Formats: sequence, C-alpha cells, structure tokens
Amino acid sequence: MKSFKIFFFILLISFSNSQIQAQFRSNGRGLFEGRFGITAGYTNYVLESNVLFTKSQPGYLLGVVSTVEFTDYLELQVGLNYMHHRMKFVGKSDLEAEPEDLNFRLENFDIPLILNYNFFDNDEWKIGVNAGFTISLMQSYTCADDSKEDYILEPVNLDVKYLNFDQENESLSFNTYIPLGVGAEFKNIACNLRYNMGLSDPFRQAPFYNAAFETKAKQNFYSVSFTYFFDN
Repeated sequence: MKSFKIFFFILLISFSNSQIQAQFRSNGRGLFEGRFGITAGYTNYVLESNVLFTKSQPGYLLGVVSTVEFTDYLELQVGLNYMHHRMKFVGKSDLEAEPEDLNFRLENFDIPLILNYNFFDNDEWKIGVNAGFTISLMQSYTCADDSKEDYILEPVNLDVKYLNFDQENESLSFNTYIPLGVGAEFKNIACNLRYNMGLSDPFRQAPFYNAAFETKAKQNFYSVSFTYFFDN
C-alpha cells in the first residue's frame, strides 16, 4: 500500500509538470482554452455508521486542477487531490476498560470532475456554482497512535485493524461522491465551498461487512479550498 501511495505522488507531480508545459506552450490556441492550477484547502469529514461511534475532525487537501473552458461562463475542471481526513472513534483497550476517543486518519486520492457555471463575470471577479462527480481511491482508516492498534471500538467491539480495509482485503477500494458548491474568483485566485455527498457505502469493502446484520455506513465531507491558476 505504501508503494501505491508513492506511485500516486509521482503521478501527481508528472501530471503537474505536463500540464504546466502544455498550458504555456499552447498560447491559447485550440478549440477550447484551458488553465492549470494548484489547490490547497480544509476538509471536515463526517462518517455515519451503525457499528461505530464517530466524531468529525478537521483535515486538509492538496492537489492540482486543469480546466477546459467552453465559454466565458462555463468550464470543466478535472483535478487530482490528496485528501487527509481526520476523525475520532470511541474505543477501549479491553471489554472492562473505560471508553476513550481515539484519533484516526483517512487518506484518499480523489479525482473530481466539476462543471462550473459563472453567473457573474467581469474583468476581475467571477462568481458561480458548480457540481460534478468524484471518484475516491483507497479506504483505510488508520489509528494515529500505534500503541492503540489492539484496541476495540464501540459499540460492537470491532478490532481497530479491521478499519484498514485495503490492507486487510489486499485490494484497492474506491468510493464515489457528488460535489455541490459555490465559488468566487478574483483574477487568478479562486475559492470554492463544497458539500461532497457520498454515494457508495464505504463499509461494503470492510472485512467485517455483514449483509445479514445490515452493516451500513454513509460518508460525506465539507471542503473549503483555494486554487491558484498560472497565467497562460
């Protein structure tokens, strides 16, 4: 799994370099004009499950984005983001111990395809709405404290290690979201506020998944991101 993450970081860098070169060499020629930018932001991930007690925590995202501009008001944005979500699960060292909050992290690579419509556009400001579809690769919750990897999680006493879905299943999981948001851009700096609604049940990949018990989970996250677009 570590080698897979390294591969994606290399892919991210390669994508950045190729897009920068393509954008600066194109000089605005072609059927569509496009832009390239880098993105960073804040996330707040929410997981609702019938087998875990959870609490949301702040996280962050880093990525790159390339656009295809159809008109002055309509453009398609394609991105590649590294997502670092954080949360707390309620657990304990054994059945007799007192429950406590355990810090966890969830690392994903997201590929969002966003259609952005600017209903206001002048020489400096753009304001619009956006929606699209996101594919999220990998689904492994890891405990931030290695000394607590043998804990159990309430309310059904799941082993902590079972939340590392990809490692336990030895496969690459993926999930899907629908992002909905609003954005504003001043010159070449854009800000986006989005609600990312999860479509798939992330626990369908879990080693403890049990259809008879109706193991269920729903995930979504909020994000506030800033993008810097390089000049063409």
